[in-house]
Amino acid sequence: MTTNQPTHSGERSRLSRLFRPEILLVALFATITVAAVMRPASNAVEPARLGTVDLEKTFNSLNRYTAEQATVKAVGENLEKQVKAAESTVRELQSELDNFKDGSKEQADAIAKLQASVGELRAVQQFVSAKLEMEKARALRDTYLAIKDAVRRFAEKEGYDYILLDDSLPEMDPANAQKTMAQISARRFLYSSPKRDVTAQLLGMMNNEWKEKLGG
Repeated sequence: MTTNQPTHSGERSRLSRLFRPEILLVALFATITVAAVMRPASNAVEPARLGTVDLEKTFNSLNRYTAEQATVKAVGENLEKQVKAAESTVRELQSELDNFKDGSKEQADAIAKLQASVGELRAVQQFVSAKLEMEKARALRDTYLAIKDAVRRFAEKEGYDYILLDDSLPEMDPANAQKTMAQISARRFLYSSPKRDVTAQLLGMMNNEWKEKLGG
């Protein structure tokens, strides 16, 4: 009597063909896992090296910024001369009014001249105020850009990954609750270890570079 049942050896051969890909995948996964575990520790990611800077102290201690402030002061003194000259003209025209008869054409002309001079004085005052503020802003901007460039070079030289602005140091102005809360909310640092502070090193580098630039 003939039977259609497969032989045991044929069944094993078919099962072997079915499970061979799965076995290969398991073996491959095991190989990758072992390789990852046995990877040398030297390939582990190193922690980032951080430093902090007191920006206010940096500005106030930079010889470069001191020179910038001296330039702003000189510009301000020159502009103030323009204001004083315009004020002097107004005073002279005011004193001349007493020399004319009330209601005369000469008096009317003098009053018109005085009004024009007062308008010029106000224009000069506005110009001087705007110019002086622009010079102060330029000094701050140029110094900040110089600090930023110096921080980059310092970090690259000393092996720092990040140099952060430590905003936990400046005192807050308790003007009122709303402004005080705004100052608190604007801050990002609650504490920074003094061991991370590199302000002194940065100042030393920048002041030495400024001295060399001036030929000293």
